[in-house]
Amino acid sequence: GVCDKDGCDFNSYRLGDRGFYGLGDGFQIDTARPVTVVTQFLTADGTDSGALTEIRRFYMQDGAIVPNSNASILGARGRSSITDDTCRVQKSAFGDTNDFDKKGGLTRMGEALDR
Repeated sequence: GVCDKDGCDFNSYRLGDRGFYGLGDGFQIDTARPVTVVTQFLTADGTDSGALTEIRRFYMQDGAIVPNSNASILGARGRSSITDDTCRVQKSAFGDTNDFDKKGGLTRMGEALDR
């Protein structure tokens, strides 16, 4: 079908940063305290109508900006954001089918968000 059930995600724990998000001050983001999640959708040409090429996320907690963790499990190609390349590397690393790419990746996702 047309539904991409797996999609492409960014899970800090799964991608190698076990100390990023959790309960208590031993984590960069303490889930016991309020946190704001900021998600940015970037396009190839920097306009609202351009092709979606990257999704970035950062957090704000206790007045401080906390950048997203890095996908360290992916090695040198690991990043702190979602791109088509990050999705391909992640799917390969975990042995997952890359249905996200087959369905058009971030470009198609951007088109869907425009609707």
